[in-house]
Amino acid sequence: MDFAPHTRFQDGIRLIAHALLAIFVANAANKFFVADLDHEETTRFYARIFMGVGDAPDQYRILPLLPLKFLCEGLLLPFHYAVLLYNAVLGFAVLELHWRLGKSLTLGTRWALSFGLAILYIYLQYTGWRPDTMGLLLLCALSALVIKEVRDPSLRWGLWGLGILLLSWSRADVALIYALFGTFYRSYNYAWYIPVPIASQILLQGYIFPKAAYYSKTVMLLDNLSGYYLVRNPATYLILAAMVAFWKPLRGFVADTFQKNRYFYLLMLGYLILVLVIGRLNEYRLYLPFLPLWLVIFHGRKSKQGSNEASPV
Repeated sequence: MDFAPHTRFQDGIRLIAHALLAIFVANAANKFFVADLDHEETTRFYARIFMGVGDAPDQYRILPLLPLKFLCEGLLLPFHYAVLLYNAVLGFAVLELHWRLGKSLTLGTRWALSFGLAILYIYLQYTGWRPDTMGLLLLCALSALVIKEVRDPSLRWGLWGLGILLLSWSRADVALIYALFGTFYRSYNYAWYIPVPIASQILLQGYIFPKAAYYSKTVMLLDNLSGYYLVRNPATYLILAAMVAFWKPLRGFVADTFQKNRYFYLLMLGYLILVLVIGRLNEYRLYLPFLPLWLVIFHGRKSKQGSNEASPV
């Protein structure tokens, strides 16, 4: 693509800045979660997952871990170096994808999003570190880009299905949210993909990794209702401060998008209830997959999206 000189310069600045932010994220995460990295050396938690004999539910989220498996077993990197490289490379890709998804935002807001995500990333994992979080966010951003920018209906329908399948092998609950989002945002023909996450989980749990056992409680409702974990996470106070400081633009955004995108808020509510019952509310990394979808509905907030596309099948 032939950019004007000033555009090439701006693109170069952005690429350099995102590369530096990705290196910052990778280094900060490794320093922040050094205890978790050391834990891997003694328990070989992820090494067992790489061998297909690990614990649930992480064993059912194998796809974003495969690059780490390649770095550890293919390139023979120690686990902490593999995680460092994984977060640096994928973090750069995530920042670039979110920059593209945020084309409807002002330049200052796009920069704020890049820096905010880089700075907050480790705090969003404060009580629930997972080295594959960046891989999941990359798949989410790619899927969001497909449904937002691919113009050809048949191609978009096929690529979206591939995205749902990949997400199903990464986090089935996120894949289900994305399948439902596509159905309401684009066309009811996308409902064909709603069973994919469910079928994938049945396959993973019953046939591929039948011996994987959960290492944590499956019902966390009482723990969450106590509020104990929420008050222990410093990110809780950061989020509350942001809501207080930016209540006016947040209220404006919700008012602007609610009428045309009520399903989005219902999906968020349903996901929150799911986390309340079987997860931990203070594991804020769990909500990161909504960021690309937030950028999609912001992009389409002034025009009603078509919901009656002809089926490509």
